[in-house]
Amino acid sequence: MTENLMRSIEVDKVVINMGVGESGEKLAKAEKLLSNPLIANQKPIKVTSKKTLQTFGIKKGEAIACKVTLRSERAKEFLKRTFNIQNRLMAYQFDTVGNFSFGIAEHTDFGIHYDPKVGIFGMDVSVSLKRPGYRIKERRIQKKKVPAKHRINRTDCIAFLEKEYGVEVIEEEEEE
Repeated sequence: MTENLMRSIEVDKVVINMGVGESGEKLAKAEKLLSNPLIANQKPIKVTSKKTLQTFGIKKGEAIACKVTLRSERAKEFLKRTFNIQNRLMAYQFDTVGNFSFGIAEHTDFGIHYDPKVGIFGMDVSVSLKRPGYRIKERRIQKKKVPAKHRINRTDCIAFLEKEYGVEVIEEEEEE
């Protein structure tokens, strides 16, 4: 019996975000790191703050972070490299509609040598999964909702990661 192709799961997009909290030289260094071939190999865009936070010295509209969106083969290659570095995820990092997020503490984990002039930057990675047929929710004509039985749930997402990338998902442990 063959598997239904419409039930197969694939990576829709991977968003890598580096929040530095200030504009200027620190943000420029983060942008340069994100465009490095060992990380994303793609030009990042700046993300501006949505509101003013005086305690942190952030003004509304000021660029405080940069991000890159990877799709198709670039996204798959990035996930393979990332899961070679960090092969464990917690169950609470998955949502109910086929997305998961995790953090990488240091950019040096990708094999980039530490430079004291640059410092150490961490990054947040958000991954969206989809099935064939998800286009119906994004098309311009006859936009519709994805049926409940066709949506990706948490268990489907975890099973996909274990099968494709060999990721170990740890359930929450109770503290005594």
